[in-house]
Amino acid sequence: MKKIIVPILILVLVFIIYKFNDKNLIDYMVIGDSISLGINSYGNKTYGYNDYLKIYLENNDMLHKYNDYFCKSNYTVKELTNDITNNKNILYNDKKYNIRKELREADLLTISIGMDEIVKILNEDNNNFNNIKNDLDNMIIDMNNLLKKITELSKSKIILIGYYNPSTNYNKNTDTIFAYISDKYTSLAKKYNIQYVDIYNLIKQDKSYIPNKMDYHITTRAYLKITNKIIEQNNL
Repeated sequence: MKKIIVPILILVLVFIIYKFNDKNLIDYMVIGDSISLGINSYGNKTYGYNDYLKIYLENNDMLHKYNDYFCKSNYTVKELTNDITNNKNILYNDKKYNIRKELREADLLTISIGMDEIVKILNEDNNNFNNIKNDLDNMIIDMNNLLKKITELSKSKIILIGYYNPSTNYNKNTDTIFAYISDKYTSLAKKYNIQYVDIYNLIKQDKSYIPNKMDYHITTRAYLKITNKIIEQNNL
C-alpha cells in the first residue's frame, strides 16, 4: 500500500508546485492578418507589435506560451469568423492545433484584422466618407459577428487593435472615416468587455512609418510604438 501512496503523493506535489509556479504566467495568442504577423513595407516578416509584446512578457517573466498559428496575410474578418465557426485545424511542427481550443486556453489575445478590407474600400471609393459609409457599416457588422464568436469561447484579456490610414495622404474625409470606425469599434469593445487600441493618430504623426508608397505596411519602429501603447493602455 505504501508503495502505491508514495508515488501518488509525489505526483500530487509536483502538480501543486507546477500550478503554483505557473499561475501568474500568460498564454499569449495573436490572431489576424499581416499586421499580426509583423509584415513590413517591403513584404518581409519582421518584428511586429506581437513580437515586441512577446519579448516584453518574456523579459518580465510573464510569458508561459505564445502562438501566432492562426495569422496569415490577406486574412479577412469573414474568413476568420468562418474558421472559428468550423473550428479550423492547422499542422505546425508536426503538431495539430485547433483554433477554438487555442482561444479557450489563451490568457491574452490580440486581434489585428480588417486592414485589407479597409484598403479595398478606400481604393474603390476614393476616400469619400458618404460613398463608403455603407461599406464601412458592413465591415463593422462583420467585426461584431467575429467578436461575438471569440468572446463566446474566450475568457481571456482581449485586445482589438484598430487601423491606421494606409496612405500618407490625409484630409478631412480621411479623419472622418477613421474617427467613425474608431467610434464604432469603441462601442463594440464596451459591448463585449474587451479593450480597443486606436492607432490612427499614432501612425499619422510620422510619415516615415509608411516608407513604401506602393505598400500599406508599416516599419518596425511603428510596430514598436503600437506595442508601447498596448502596454500602457492595458497596464501590462
